[in-house]
Amino acid sequence: MFIISGSTPKQQELGEQRAPCPDCHQETAHRLQRHYRVIHLFWFPLFSLGTKYARVCGRCNLHSAVPEQQVGPVPMAPLLHRMGGLFPLAALTFCCVGFPLVSTMGALISGDSDSPAQEQQAGRQGFDQRFEAQAEDLAARTTIQSELQALGHRSMEVSASSASVKEHVIRVITAQSPRLKKVSDGDRIRLLELMEAEADKSFVNAEVFLGLRGRLLWGGYSHRAPGGKWQRVVDGTTASPMVDAFEALLAREAALPPSAPDAVPLPEPTDAPAVVDDTAR
Repeated sequence: MFIISGSTPKQQELGEQRAPCPDCHQETAHRLQRHYRVIHLFWFPLFSLGTKYARVCGRCNLHSAVPEQQVGPVPMAPLLHRMGGLFPLAALTFCCVGFPLVSTMGALISGDSDSPAQEQQAGRQGFDQRFEAQAEDLAARTTIQSELQALGHRSMEVSASSASVKEHVIRVITAQSPRLKKVSDGDRIRLLELMEAEADKSFVNAEVFLGLRGRLLWGGYSHRAPGGKWQRVVDGTTASPMVDAFEALLAREAALPPSAPDAVPLPEPTDAPAVVDDTAR
């Protein structure tokens, strides 16, 4: 049986005293004893409680209780035993130091974990506000959707949208499936290659972001600058093409030269009224 806490009776010999014995009817030597109970936790004695005193006759072995006031000078009863002070000290230390430290560390960890999620959420909201599906995007989406269904990926839903800064166009094409987790890395690479081929054919001069998404996480990512090469990543968790596209859009806008303030038109000159010289008459 696993004992967590309990109490154990203890006895302590305190020496001898001469006192009258009720049975012997004479004064005899008595052993003075202290009886108490020790509270223990996981077999470690902690505190002593219920202290009582008794005299034991050395002749007839009669036990008789003695009030504490009549005991006389004896060693003090041990209040704490062995590691008894460790547990209260540990509890006090945890309350004063450990608990605030754990709370602070938890807040820091939760803050660090929340900040990327907040950035992702802000990027997704910005993407939804700035990117729209144009006619070219819808045509590419239809083509890729048909090719995926022909390959047996009927659960994949393709979406496409774009945004532009001056003459620079950024396009995003994604394919989402709740079964992406079961798709192998090799098949994910082939799916990205299919999407890359369509993007090379339809959007030669645009910056393109591609992505494969499961139920919640992204599991495939590909990016190509205008006229550049594809940079492909396939993993259990990859970057979000939507967030990266929105950040690329903001970077393009930040790189634009500041527009000159509108020139204030000067007032047009007006003809001065003719002055009649009366002195000439």
